[in-house]
Amino acid sequence: MKKTIILLVLLAVSTGLHAQGNSDWGWPQAHSSDQINIDKNNHNISIDRSTYVWRPFDDVVGYSIYGSRYRKAKANLGWGKTITFLGGAASGIWLGIGIGNIGWDDKAAAVMCSTGAIALAGSLWGGIRLWSKGRRDMDRMLDDYARRYAPKPYASSLDFGATSNGFGFALKF
Repeated sequence: MKKTIILLVLLAVSTGLHAQGNSDWGWPQAHSSDQINIDKNNHNISIDRSTYVWRPFDDVVGYSIYGSRYRKAKANLGWGKTITFLGGAASGIWLGIGIGNIGWDDKAAAVMCSTGAIALAGSLWGGIRLWSKGRRDMDRMLDDYARRYAPKPYASSLDFGATSNGFGFALKF
């Protein structure tokens, strides 16, 4: 029984070693022009165009993968910026005019100052909240997209499977 187990282990190891010898694990050959190239200094990555095309995260990718979630996050981001800048500027100008009218008409100046201050606080509070909510949702989608679809040039894996020469382990790095 002991000899049979040793023989089976040796047979499995030798088959696994032979399976890795002449196998092509999907990586381009050294002479291929579509080979994966990585430049560490400038962070340039080129991917094998015949098997995998990676697109940067833009509107087309956002709408096609995330749909209404992307549309809502983009709308929140846009409206947040608009309310913050335009509402803040308009209410700030209104507040400034109210402060300028303090010596002329105190009742109108008080109304203008109070409405300007309330509008300024409301537009900044609401606009910044919408802006940060939209940015946070966009960041989550971008992180998810990068985790699922972006190339991982430095990822390593250990696979076991069948090849044309038998079964074996493959360490990809």
